[in-house]
Amino acid sequence: MIGFVYFDTDVLHLIGKTNANQGLPAELRERMLLSYITFLEAFSQLTLSDNAEILSHIQAIHNWVNPKNAGLLPHPDAAIAEIGFQETQAADGFTARVINLCLDTNSPEELRAAASEVMNALGEMKHRAAQDFTHLVDVYRREPHTGDKFSEGWLNGIARRARVDPNARPLAEIVSALSAYYEFEEERIKLAARDPHYEPDQNDIIDSQQLVYLGYPALHFLTCDGGYCKRVRKSEQAARIHKVSHEELGDVHRVEALLRKVTDFGT
Repeated sequence: MIGFVYFDTDVLHLIGKTNANQGLPAELRERMLLSYITFLEAFSQLTLSDNAEILSHIQAIHNWVNPKNAGLLPHPDAAIAEIGFQETQAADGFTARVINLCLDTNSPEELRAAASEVMNALGEMKHRAAQDFTHLVDVYRREPHTGDKFSEGWLNGIARRARVDPNARPLAEIVSALSAYYEFEEERIKLAARDPHYEPDQNDIIDSQQLVYLGYPALHFLTCDGGYCKRVRKSEQAARIHKVSHEELGDVHRVEALLRKVTDFGT
C-alpha cells in the first residue's frame, strides 16, 4: 500500500529549512499531509523573536505539498470521532485560511496578533487534555490493576472531547482503532501514577494526540522524538511511527529518499 506522511512540528521546521528553495517531486507532494496540531503549533510560534525564520519554514509548505490541493488532517477531536466512533464532523476550514494568510505575507509581524490567538486556543486545548489526563491518573492510582476501569475512563474522556456517544461502538473496537494513542496514554499514566508529585506536561499531552491520526491505515508519522517509539510497542500502528534524525532531514536528496521509503512510493 502506498502511504501518506505527516510530521510533528520539529520535522516541519527541519524540512522547511532544507526544502526552502527546492520542492519535492510532484508525485511525492501528493503523499504529504499537514497535521492540524503541527501547523497550529508552528503558527503560534510566530509570537517568538525569531518569527521571520519560523514564517519561512511555514511558507516552505508549498514546496512539499500540492499547493492547489494541500491535504490537511482534521482537528484531533474530529479524527477521534471519525476513527473511533465512525462519526463524521464538519471541517471548520480554519487551518486552510490561516495557511493562506501565511503564504500571502512577507511580514511575520502582520500575523503576530493572529498567532497570539492561536497560541491561546492551543493553551485551552492543552488545558482540557491535561484535565482529562489528570482524572485518568487518579483513577489508575485508585485501581491500578483493573484494565477495564482505565479503558472506560479513557473512553469517556475522548468521547466527551469529541462530543460523541461513548456507547456508539464496543469499547474493544475503539481501543483497537486508536491503539497507538491508547497505548501511549496508558504508558504515560502508569509513569505518572507512580510519581506522587506528578504535574501534567501540557506539551507532552498535546503531542500524544498526533498518534490519533495513525488510526487512518495509510498514514505514517515522522518525528524526531524517540519517546513515541519507547511508549508505543504493542500496537500494530507502531510500525508507522518513524523516528528520524536531524542529519536525515538536512539534505534535500536524503529527505526525498526517506519519504519514498516511508511511503513505499518509487522504491
